Amino acid sequence: MLAEAIIKHNLPFSFVEYEGIRKVFSYLNSNVKHISRNTSKADVLKLYKKEKDDVKNKLKSIPGRICLTSNLWTSITREGYIFLTAHYVDKNWELKNIILNFCHMPPPHTELFCMRKF
Repeated sequence: MLAEAIIKHNLPFSFVEYEGIRKVFSYLNSNVKHISRNTSKADVLKLYKKEKDDVKNKLKSIPGRICLTSNLWTSITREGYIFLTAHYVDKNWELKNIILNFCHMPPPHTELFCMRKF
């Protein structure tokens, strides 16, 4: 659960070593064994690997074809991102999609720039 909280709230791995957080954990359970930032990092990477393997297995089980699309998106803070998405029809004939990857895309975000970049 701690690894999921670190991911969900974009917390640093060292969050588990904060004095205040350790006090809270100790208050809730006086026998708690505190973990290090290295352990929290390993837990997050383990969760990432599990999710990645789940996506791979899901894609392997698709009975038909997969369509890949990319899209540029700009956040409210004007940060640009590019996404790679897989679209497919599952065995129940429902249209599904999975984001396979995304990364920061510095400006400018013109069509011409994107064609030259990739």
